[in-house]
Amino acid sequence: MASFLLSKVAALISFRGGSFARSSLNVMAWSAGRLGAQLAWVLLLARALGASSYGLFSGLAALALAMSGFVGLGLGLRMYQDAARDPQMLSERWRQASLLTAITGVALAGVYLLVAREIYATAGGSLLLAIAISELVWAPWVTQVAYAYAARGWMGFASAAPVVLSMARVIAVLLLHLFPAGVSIDTYAWLHGLLTAAASLLLILDSRRRLAIESAGSAVRWSDIRSGLGFSAMQASTLALSTLDKSFALLWGGEALAGRYVAANRFVSVAALPIDAMVTAALPRLFRAVDKPMGAVRALSLLAFGAGGYGVVMGGVVWLGSGLVPWLLGPSFAESAAAVRLLALYVPLYCLRILGTNALLGLGWKSWRFFSEVLAVCAMAAGIAWRAPIAGLEGVVEVVLGAEALLGVLVWGRVVYGMTRRIKKIHE
Repeated sequence: MASFLLSKVAALISFRGGSFARSSLNVMAWSAGRLGAQLAWVLLLARALGASSYGLFSGLAALALAMSGFVGLGLGLRMYQDAARDPQMLSERWRQASLLTAITGVALAGVYLLVAREIYATAGGSLLLAIAISELVWAPWVTQVAYAYAARGWMGFASAAPVVLSMARVIAVLLLHLFPAGVSIDTYAWLHGLLTAAASLLLILDSRRRLAIESAGSAVRWSDIRSGLGFSAMQASTLALSTLDKSFALLWGGEALAGRYVAANRFVSVAALPIDAMVTAALPRLFRAVDKPMGAVRALSLLAFGAGGYGVVMGGVVWLGSGLVPWLLGPSFAESAAAVRLLALYVPLYCLRILGTNALLGLGWKSWRFFSEVLAVCAMAAGIAWRAPIAGLEGVVEVVLGAEALLGVLVWGRVVYGMTRRIKKIHE
């Protein structure tokens, strides 16, 4: 039912004949693979580490992921925007983004080690170093590769890039059982880092060949950095919103609570991956629709219908499947089932919100998106600090749902207001 609804909406929306429908279905196929790989990774890792170690690893990795929004200083997303509008810009923007990704990735890895040791004093240096290398030095390259393919309009390749990374991480969990020392969080962290590096390097080399990116140097000017910083701030706020709830749960709820919450959250999040695929396929056209408000309104209306309908259907599926969580993950995750039932509401909220935030990006309202996401993160941090010690796992879930609802209102309020004003200007 949900896939049928999404495919019908994709078939209806087209700024250029049936191209959007074809790219959406292509992306959805790869997203199904990503969904399977992500789910396998969550299940295998949670069972291997148990609730406490899984919560510790996830909370530490979430902090690194939040910081990774500043890797490249936004030049990867700027490459996406500029090359989607003018394909001749791809090689130059790729080289600029690559230079900043390499420099800032290493610099931010060092900052992460200092910050994480202060916040989570019990975490070992080896564990933190492995996470820093994985999430800050190497993983951001996968996002850059996906942006480059998407800018060219190759949405299938763009969607395949994170699937390769997800599969590499599944392999890392499977390799964990070959070590004579047995299951260890430090051992897994280093396998995770090494496989992430291998997958990223493979994707970089393959994408440069496929996209015929020229190797000549390209200077990065201050004007380029200033232009990218707006994207970087927005990218960082988006990653903070989607990851820091795990770090907050670890900080104020402890390792076991964080592990149960992360397992529930990831079990639910995989249900929303097809919406990410649909939005990915639509974003280049939204970049090109800045001066075509009527076309953008039509597309967004149909996308919202598809996203909302899919979210409601999959929310019901998640609620019905919540009892499987302890069986799949083990007895230490028994409390996660109740959290999954509550988080079923998260699916439609997330589906509509992610469409709205990407509409703000595509239509040029990056500042509103940034400040809305920062406000939601601050509200979430304050709420979890207050509710986690009192209400435990249920309190954390309630706060996350509230922050998601708040952000949805802010985002769609701005989209509706902004598009109404643009249409009025046309008719004046």
